This record gives sequence, structure tokens and C-alpha cells, in this order.
Amino acid sequence: MSSGAKQHYVPAALIGGFGETADHKRPRDAVVCWRRRGWGVARETKAEAIGWHWGMYRLENPAHGLDPDVVDAVWDVIEPGISGAVRRFESGTDTAGEREWLVVYASMAGVRHPDFKFAINRWLAEWGKPGVRGDDVHRVRLEALENGLAPMRNWRWRILHSPPEAPRFTLNDRAWSYLPQLRRQARGRRALYLPLNSRVAAVAWLGESTGGFDHQVLRPNWVRWLNTVTWTTAPTFVVGHRDEAAALSAERTMGEAEKAITLRNGSFQGVTGKYLFDEV
Repeated sequence: MSSGAKQHYVPAALIGGFGETADHKRPRDAVVCWRRRGWGVARETKAEAIGWHWGMYRLENPAHGLDPDVVDAVWDVIEPGISGAVRRFESGTDTAGEREWLVVYASMAGVRHPDFKFAINRWLAEWGKPGVRGDDVHRVRLEALENGLAPMRNWRWRILHSPPEAPRFTLNDRAWSYLPQLRRQARGRRALYLPLNSRVAAVAWLGESTGGFDHQVLRPNWVRWLNTVTWTTAPTFVVGHRDEAAALSAERTMGEAEKAITLRNGSFQGVTGKYLFDEV
């Protein structure tokens, strides 16, 4: 939820889904393990204690009568429903409401991070256009959010499940990562990966939309590989369940992980026998 000066760029309720919550406690009160770049080991903290900056969405020069925290309030469209939506994904629910929530969440995740300013200015420079600063960063942030909704509705979406015998999913402070598609015929193509809690994630790619999403239970090696991608692409930190503390502390680079994990002979097929990016 909108929180005034203490503004989360990763929703505290989302972070809490990767930890442990005591009875009658809010997801934002969950205990999680996290590891910053430069740390040798993971440490414990509360979900609400990380993933925020003071006033990072606050307008410096708002128009007369405009709430300076109007940008932070935009995230309230999805934040109150995070825990419920993820539970429904976990149970296999597939309705128009769940699909639209996921598209809106993914679009928001793409523009919320503090690195957005640097990313958009790098893109503008490549096109020979002047950069943005100050309140214009937030204007472009919201424009990018709106422009991302329509294309994402036409992507192919899949819900991924980590079974009890597999590691738990982890989350980085961008809340999403691009995945390389490993099959030869998909070389150069990427997919969008969004961990949603310690046992549920979503993946989307440019494929023929089914109008909904299907579900795939992953083998343990897939989850390990996805967690390595999460760590490798983390701008600042990665977060996970207490059960993953040792794995977070030992997380390696993609190159090191690929030497240790076999990428051939179906090791990365799901329990159903499908590859992660199969169209059927």
C-alpha cells in the first residue's frame, strides 16, 4: 500500500510471500532471508524492512492541489490483492480477473525499480533523444506502464510451481528477470520471469496467446536454474525463505551454475514432460 515517505519499489506483501509469517500476522511482517551483493552470507529481516527508498516516487513540483505522492498511490491498484491473487494461482485458478491482475502487476514491476531512470535515459540516448530527470522520470514511468499493458495481454503466460521436493523460489529487488530460451530453435529469444511467492512464479513470452495460462510443475533443477538467474540479474539483493539461506549464501554466477547443472537430456523439463517454453 501507499506508505508516504517510506515507499516500496518491491511490495512488502510480495516479499513476505517468500518468508515465514506467524499466525495472524500480515505478509509484510514475515521473516525472510536476504543477501545483498557484496555479502558473503544471507541474513534475516522482516519483509517490510527492505525494498524501499525514502520518497522515491514523490513529486518535487506537483501541480497545485495534486498529491505529491500520487505516483506511489498508483501501485495500490494491485498491492492490496497480492496475497489473494497468488494463493489463487497456487490453487490453479484461471479467470479473466486473475489474468488481468497478473498483466497489470507485471507491467508495474517493469517500471517501479529505482534503476528505471538510468534504463530509460540509456534507451533515450541510444535513440538520440534527451534524457529525463526530476518529475519527468515519473511521467515517463507511468507512460511506460500504460504502454506495456496491451502487448502483455497478448503474450503467452504460464504459471510455474515448485513442488515440495524442490528448492523454493527466490526473488530479487527488481522482482523480474529476463530468461534466455535454451532450446536451439528459440536462440536469441527471451522470456519474462516473475517469482510470485516461494512456491509459485509466472513466465511470459512472445508466443501465441491461449487467452489464459496453463500450469507447469517444475523439476528441482529448473528451480535451481531460475534462482540462479534471479541472483545473477539482481541489481542489489535477493530474498528467500529461511530454508534457502544456505543456497542464497552459496549462489553462483550463471557460468558457474551451468557447469554444475546439466542442461541436456530433459533435466529442465517439467514433471509433465514439457519444456518451459513449449507452446502446448
